[in-house]
Amino acid sequence: MASFVAPLVEPGRINSLALTLLKLTAPGVPDLYQGTELWDASLVDPDNRRPVDYQLRRRILRRLEQTPPAKIWQHADSGMPKLWLIRQALHLRQRQPQLFGRDGEFHPLKARGQQRHHVVAYIRGGGAIAVAPRLVIGLDGGWADTTLPIPPGRWRNELTDERLKGGNVALAELLANFPVALIAREDGAS
Repeated sequence: MASFVAPLVEPGRINSLALTLLKLTAPGVPDLYQGTELWDASLVDPDNRRPVDYQLRRRILRRLEQTPPAKIWQHADSGMPKLWLIRQALHLRQRQPQLFGRDGEFHPLKARGQQRHHVVAYIRGGGAIAVAPRLVIGLDGGWADTTLPIPPGRWRNELTDERLKGGNVALAELLANFPVALIAREDGAS
């Protein structure tokens, strides 16, 4: 069983991050089940009655403070990447609530290139972009020539602390250090 599951672990984790990012940035109020801030490998829907190891979550949050963004994915076995994503997305929502509120517009961004069907991307309120891979196993490990059109301006990836400019951004570069991206406008334009 372990040899069957092993090649599915990383794609499953990336899928979990993609769904979490979409949940935290799509229109509406994000809903997180308590206890699912880390990986949840149960075969049933989560419910809010399971015991939650809050001490573990506190320890991982403290470790997040000392871990550079480029090293977060290296701690995937602990669940740190999912907790990092939740933390960063909620911080962005808190800092810029107008992007995600009732008036925060929602527009898809269409990727171009060979693997364009393997990504979901959209912009919220003109100032936050969510980029989530889909059908990860079918990527065969590469984005090839696939790019995403980022609106003009200066942007920062909230998950990697990388800066980027608007234009066609290669997904291979954008997702090189973390498997999903949450990009916020830095220049104040929208």
